Amino acid sequence: MVLDLDKPVNVKMFGKVTQPKGFWHDQKDQNQKLQSISSNLLLYVTRGAFNIRIGDNIYSVSEGDVVIIPSKTKYQPRESDGCSYYFVHFSATTLENTLPSNIDQSLLRFQGIADNQNGYAYNYYGKAYSSIISLPIHFKQNSFKSYYPLQNVFERATKLNIWRNHYEKLLLDNITRELLILISTELTTQQTSNNTLQKILHYINNHYTEPLTLTSIAETFGFSTSYITKLFRNFLGKGTVDYINDLRLTAACEYLISSNHTIGEISNKIGFPNQYYFDRLFKRKYGVTPKEFRKSNNNRNF
Repeated sequence: MVLDLDKPVNVKMFGKVTQPKGFWHDQKDQNQKLQSISSNLLLYVTRGAFNIRIGDNIYSVSEGDVVIIPSKTKYQPRESDGCSYYFVHFSATTLENTLPSNIDQSLLRFQGIADNQNGYAYNYYGKAYSSIISLPIHFKQNSFKSYYPLQNVFERATKLNIWRNHYEKLLLDNITRELLILISTELTTQQTSNNTLQKILHYINNHYTEPLTLTSIAETFGFSTSYITKLFRNFLGKGTVDYINDLRLTAACEYLISSNHTIGEISNKIGFPNQYYFDRLFKRKYGVTPKEFRKSNNNRNF
């Protein structure tokens, strides 16, 4: 779903529901008619899990997940393990089959607005800027790092009393717009991080035989060592050095089986000038020394 957030967001209904375990509304019949609503529906699960059919697909939704159902889309809640979730019915300007293009999001920062002043200003005068965002139907908590900020936004919305005055309703509309921005920002950040990781992996794959370190990689790409470490942990589940060593040890296996190089020569070729360190890592991973590995695989193809 593609939204234009330059246009107003209008909340039709907001609340929180706790659903007991079982089928919702006795919907055990898969062929039962699906429902739809005239506004968009956003669900945010705070506890438990449930299945929901949207169009022709059934999604397994669990704690921390977000579901966004475009208006007039057929859907049907299915089995629930017992769950609690926030829901927001809202209207917004939808751009069908449209993606952001030629959006200039550059910010010009001016230091020292006047001779006797300090500060800065973001300047969009004369810039072609658009607040178009693209959102999926469902995404999981493990790919959504803004879990707690999102929870906080919902808690702020819960404290509003829209019957008190119309300003509370305006605040609810703006909070919903903030939710959509947070979700879109996180997805964009995740995609950018993934692209960055792919470039780093390509570099490592081409240079792992060299004296490669986390610090040298960080300097090559202009990032901090902690940022690169976080990328590897989040996307690969292992550290940067572990990834490099795995590449080197895999290459070592190939050399041990297909070449006549000595173990010391192989150690140097794959980026381990210290053979003792190489032997130790190799045995830790494969359970045998490089010499034992070569002997046991002498008549096999790798």
